[in-house]
Amino acid sequence: MDRKIETLTEQEHQQYHRKIFFVLLATMVILFGGATFYYYVEQWSFLDALYFSTTTMTTVGYGDLAPHTNAGKMFTIIYVLLGVGTVLYTVSLLASHFVEVREEFWLEKIGKIKLEHPLTWWEKIRKRLF
Repeated sequence: MDRKIETLTEQEHQQYHRKIFFVLLATMVILFGGATFYYYVEQWSFLDALYFSTTTMTTVGYGDLAPHTNAGKMFTIIYVLLGVGTVLYTVSLLASHFVEVREEFWLEKIGKIKLEHPLTWWEKIRKRLF
């Protein structure tokens, strides 16, 4: 049973890395965009705004900060949906990349192993008789 081990080509790796870069960039834009919004609308310090944006995007939500203006509350509704989805996609993309790299590593290692199994009792008999 000869099976060909399929691995990603160099071009596919570059496309994957490009995708990871743009998803991470989108995550950072959403994170700092949210922090900037809370900084101006809620009049929070930038550190508090960044802290709230991070805890909201990662669904931690300690509850120590909350928007008080109607604009802040409306923005938070949209921000939670957009931010959480983006973070989940980013994490899943990174995890799948590391799994793929690890899988290629082990498939290459396993592909180099030559297994020789002993003959079964039926094969021994058949070999002697025929």
